[in-house]
Amino acid sequence: MDYGFTADKLYRTEENAIVVAIPIPIVEEGNYKLWLFTFLRVERVTPRLRDLWLSDIAELFDLGRIVHLIHFEYHFIIADVIRSKITPKLGRKSIYVIRADYAFKVYEIVAKAIAGFVESFRKNVKYGDDLLALCDDLERFAVRMRKRAEELKVECTAKATTQPSSTYHPSANPKSEAELRKEVEEYLALLEKSRVIK
Repeated sequence: MDYGFTADKLYRTEENAIVVAIPIPIVEEGNYKLWLFTFLRVERVTPRLRDLWLSDIAELFDLGRIVHLIHFEYHFIIADVIRSKITPKLGRKSIYVIRADYAFKVYEIVAKAIAGFVESFRKNVKYGDDLLALCDDLERFAVRMRKRAEELKVECTAKATTQPSSTYHPSANPKSEAELRKEVEEYLALLEKSRVIK
């Protein structure tokens, strides 16, 4: 709130998309930086559609108002059908296209990214107790992400052994999107409780 933002401004959902900006312990020009995650669920994706959807998300959620605060961007597109090979784009702006059957990989990537970042931050930078508390919150979130990834892996393995076809059916895993939404909402509730002091 010291910077004019509340949790509901940094977290938005639509029918098939989630956008969340997580405060991270980096201060530049007096502002705490944000780590942007977008999650989009689609039926099919091509390289061209990938770029169009990311552009649509930016407009839909008006990301321009926080673009100057964004330090990292992680974009996940989960699709039933992937037309042609789409390799991940990695860097400050990372983009992953993942087949719906392997949705657990989203949780794994987020957990590894957060854990790696926090470990590096704790080792190399020393700020006040407020930022260390924020690191604690991020670590707890990463643990929940890893746990959910393991649960989805077990479900995916069970489904593969009981179903002869590997074709994805939307009703085969109806909880995955709702579970992801719940995880993010729980994390945001934690962030609201831990006020970061300038």
